[in-house]
Amino acid sequence: MNLLLINYEYPPLGGGAGNATMFLSRALHRLGHPTAVLTSAWGEQRGICDDHGVAVHRLPVSRREANRASAGEMFGFVRAALAAAPEVARRHRAEAVIVFFTLPCGPVALRLHRRLGLPYLVSLRGGDVPGLVPEIAWQHRLLKPLRRRILRAATAIVANDAGLADLSRRADPFPVEVVHNGVDTDFFRPAASSRPGSKPTEILFVGRLHRQKNLLFFLEQLARLHAAEPGAWQFTVVGDGEERRTLELAAETLGVGSITSWLGWQKDKQDLVRRYQQADLVINPSLYEGMPNVVLEAMACGRPVVASDIPGNNTLVRSGETGLLFPLGDGAALHRALANLRREPVAARRLGENARRRMEAEFSWARVAQSYLELLGRGI
Repeated sequence: MNLLLINYEYPPLGGGAGNATMFLSRALHRLGHPTAVLTSAWGEQRGICDDHGVAVHRLPVSRREANRASAGEMFGFVRAALAAAPEVARRHRAEAVIVFFTLPCGPVALRLHRRLGLPYLVSLRGGDVPGLVPEIAWQHRLLKPLRRRILRAATAIVANDAGLADLSRRADPFPVEVVHNGVDTDFFRPAASSRPGSKPTEILFVGRLHRQKNLLFFLEQLARLHAAEPGAWQFTVVGDGEERRTLELAAETLGVGSITSWLGWQKDKQDLVRRYQQADLVINPSLYEGMPNVVLEAMACGRPVVASDIPGNNTLVRSGETGLLFPLGDGAALHRALANLRREPVAARRLGENARRRMEAEFSWARVAQSYLELLGRGI
């Protein structure tokens, strides 16, 4: 089956959804399905290029930052993609479309469906589902008629977590299948040799520095740990975003600035793998999530994850088996979880090993690709 994937973000642009588009497209290609991607240009990366056998079409649209796009920049991609998509689909003899995000990208798939008769699958990613991100509720209300036209015409709708699927069903009267994200367990892997016990204990956070990630709450608990046991902790932040300066100032005020390293985005994915491998544990205290790639990657690298007990996180982390969960907003529970992992390194290592085994058994991208293909087959 010749496939066209549409997402306004593709590495090095974006975060979880961009990475998911890349890994899914490669998995589809490995399964023998000619695959093309329609996405945004970035820097020198424009036009058509080959990415591990996938034809990536990068449209010349304006974008200021790699890790996030404004509403205007998203609209710019949609406008360019609406014009370019029919020719790209014809050139690759596309038989079906996978579109990431109902909005902004869904209108492009809807146009291909109406003009060329192509069936399409909508992959819900989080912010495009009403009810997940409170700050954009007004946008969902305004765009409700368009969103429902896109979903109504889709051959299949997929969410990467049961909680997200339930939110979508409550907002819009359409069936939603659950297909979890995958992780490349060949690329994201444990270190070749086990790490010696370290002091201080290194906690790693990877992600966009946004209110959703709840890092101010985490810094407050880190300050308590540091005060109780000076010199025992090190915190490393990989990522960037609008809250970076606020969080840097908070770290200084709370007395943990000296033990916190702000690394920005790791452009080389192999560097990111090394960061996971070097960490003692990975923290994800988010207020809400779809299906967090960071947690998948950390677990694939054999790291124990401490995460807020919310949909998405609790789909992946089985507390006491592959990591530890704490109730959202419960600082004492988070404090205990971190302290326990430092105090019991053998138990922490066991959690990481269990996490790795679960990723290998249940979360391959080949399995995700096969599920998408089966769902698309309904419309062909």
